[in-house]
This record gives sequence, structure tokens and C-alpha cells, in this order.
Amino acid sequence: MGVIITVWGNSGSGKSMLSCILAKALTKEREKAIIINADPGTPMLPVWLPDQMIETGASVGHVLSSVEVDTALVASKVTVLKSYPFIGLMGYAAGENPLSYPEVKYDMTLGLLSNASKLVDYVIVDCSSNMTNYFTPAAIDAAGVIVRVLTPDLRGVNYLKAHQPLLLDARFRFNEHMTFAGMARPFHAIEEMGHIIGGWAGLLPYSKEVDRCATEGGMFKAADYCNSRYLASVQKVSEAVLYEQSE
Repeated sequence: MGVIITVWGNSGSGKSMLSCILAKALTKEREKAIIINADPGTPMLPVWLPDQMIETGASVGHVLSSVEVDTALVASKVTVLKSYPFIGLMGYAAGENPLSYPEVKYDMTLGLLSNASKLVDYVIVDCSSNMTNYFTPAAIDAAGVIVRVLTPDLRGVNYLKAHQPLLLDARFRFNEHMTFAGMARPFHAIEEMGHIIGGWAGLLPYSKEVDRCATEGGMFKAADYCNSRYLASVQKVSEAVLYEQSE
């Protein structure tokens, strides 16, 4: 069984970028990873793969709305990156929206993640900031490693305060999440915000080069432009994943 790594936090904090960079770091020795994004509000397949025509039939929505989930169904909906053949992608296709499929069910999400973990070494779940569609809390429940990414400002702090009551059940292990300051900039009051939320495990600094990769459709190239602090945070997550794998 592969390790499930769930990345969640407020919108605009850099969760998707971290997921891509982490996938490259974890597969550098030819291990295999799948990144799953199930936020129909922003279909990620055309964001990850702007130069590839992805059929709607490849959508993760077909898995989450199926009668039964198994490894064959999950495998059939994985799109493999041509440039990085050890990384597969699952997400919604261009033109899909929250009304394209029935409401996501908690058990179906658990089934998707469990079966995906049978296919690869690592499953990285790039979560929606929306907790009410069940996918994000189910992904936190299923994870071996949980990464929380917050912008080090009032948006991030208040997002965390608003959603903490929804994750008080012991299965969500709220106090065990690794918390990173996403899109951190020099003008952010990082230490003060860290004190409010209980401390940072590391920083994911903003840079123009990384931002350019995101806006130009080259998210998997961004690892080449990360500074030492960003790479140190990725390394910290990687070490937590390897420890979980060894248990």
C-alpha cells in the first residue's frame, strides 16, 4: 500500500504547486505517485496539462460517482505525464463544474484513495479549501501524512479558526498536521502569524519564477526554481512520508 499524503489549507496558499513539487521529489528514484484533485470548482486536468486534450471520460468525477470503486476503475482514470512518466494525475476535466456529477460521498472518497494507494508508492491529495463537499475531510481521515498550507496572514489564520471545529474528531488528528506558510513574502508577519496558529514547520516562499510556472502551465517545472527554504520544507515532508512508509 502506498502512503497517502493529504495537502489542505486556504485558497491561494500554493497547495497545488506544493503537490506537484512534492510528487517530483518523491519519484526521483523512479517510485510512482498519483496526484488527485477533486475540486470541481477549478478543474485541474487542463491546468496541469494545458497542451493535452483530455477527454471528459478521464475525469475523477466518474470514479466518485460510480456504483463501486476498484483498482481497475481508478487506474483507467489516471492520466500519466508524458514528461514525468512516474507521475499520474486524476482530476476534473475542462468544462466540468460542481453540478456535473452527484454530490461527493465520504465513503466513495475513501474508496478512491484506498484503491489508488494500491497502484503506486505515493498518493498526493491536492484538496479543495471547501470542507463541505466531504472530499477534503475524507482525504484527511485517510492520510498517513497530513500537510496544512496556510497563507501567513489574516486570511490563513481565520480560515484555520473557521475550519478547526469541523475537524475535532480524533480521526482527523488536527494537532498532528505539518503546517507550512504558503506563498510567504518578506512583508508577511510570519513570526506573529506562526505564534497565533501554533508555529510553522517551514516556509513555502513566493517567487516570481515559481509563479510564472503556474501561470504558464508548467507546474511540474517549478521545482527547478524553488529556493532553499522551499526545498527544505519539501524535504521535511518527504522525510515524514518515508518514516510513515517504514512503519
